[in-house]
Amino acid sequence: MKFFITGGSGLLGERLATVADPDDELILSHNSNKTPDTVKCDITNHDETYETIMKYDPDVIIHAAAMTNVDLCEDEIDQAYKINADATGNLAKIADENNMKIIYVSTDFVFDGKKGNYKEDDATNPLGIYAKSKYDGEVQLKQNTDNYAIGRVSVLYGWHQRSNFTTWVIDELRKGNSINIVTDQINSPTYADNAAEALFKLAKSDKTGVYHTAGNDLISRYDFTLKIAEAFNLDSDLINPITSDKFVQKAPRPRDSSLNVKKIEDELGFKMETCCESLNRMADDEL
Repeated sequence: MKFFITGGSGLLGERLATVADPDDELILSHNSNKTPDTVKCDITNHDETYETIMKYDPDVIIHAAAMTNVDLCEDEIDQAYKINADATGNLAKIADENNMKIIYVSTDFVFDGKKGNYKEDDATNPLGIYAKSKYDGEVQLKQNTDNYAIGRVSVLYGWHQRSNFTTWVIDELRKGNSINIVTDQINSPTYADNAAEALFKLAKSDKTGVYHTAGNDLISRYDFTLKIAEAFNLDSDLINPITSDKFVQKAPRPRDSSLNVKKIEDELGFKMETCCESLNRMADDEL
């Protein structure tokens, strides 16, 4: 199969390329963050996007590009909606007009965090601009094509040239630096390699609709950080528990946006990994 992947220079895009079947053909695209073997495509430019996709004529579009800086989205509202919402609608139109399946990578932040362990059909209630723009992407996707799947992830992490929460923790603890981590935000941290495998599984199936392709845990940031320290043999005494009210953050964060992953496991027989399984795999990959 041939895949056109937006956000090809990002963490998930890079890991999609890493775990892909050798028989599959991947076209990885970038906008501003050029990396080797990626093609230029500004997904906010409809004509450029259409021409680039039609040049390669893929079977499936995997839409992993996004504006993910949650606080910056509060300042750059128009840009957040242009990238996260409108570009998704455009890609859905292109896919629908050309008989392509489209997979959209969404987020646990579409939920308000009041209950946690969210299932795919639970009511959404995004809190901030990032969350609202990503949810609007889900809405525009559904409005413009029937041949889609949405994979929601949570606290995506893995090896990449740009830092993410887990690599930041590893770097700080290896330097012997003390870090403050909140105890009252609960998520389902998602290893990018495992999420990438799940997205390919969705893409190659006849399944459509929403799937939670996240880590198989409901865990606080603090407890997750302790597991990182354990997996990488780092000093957990450097990890200080604090509460969210000690941080000044522009965008609201859901307190418990953890995701239930039973649907993808039941319907596709695909295993979403626990934190311990994924972190051990990540540690092995460093060797």
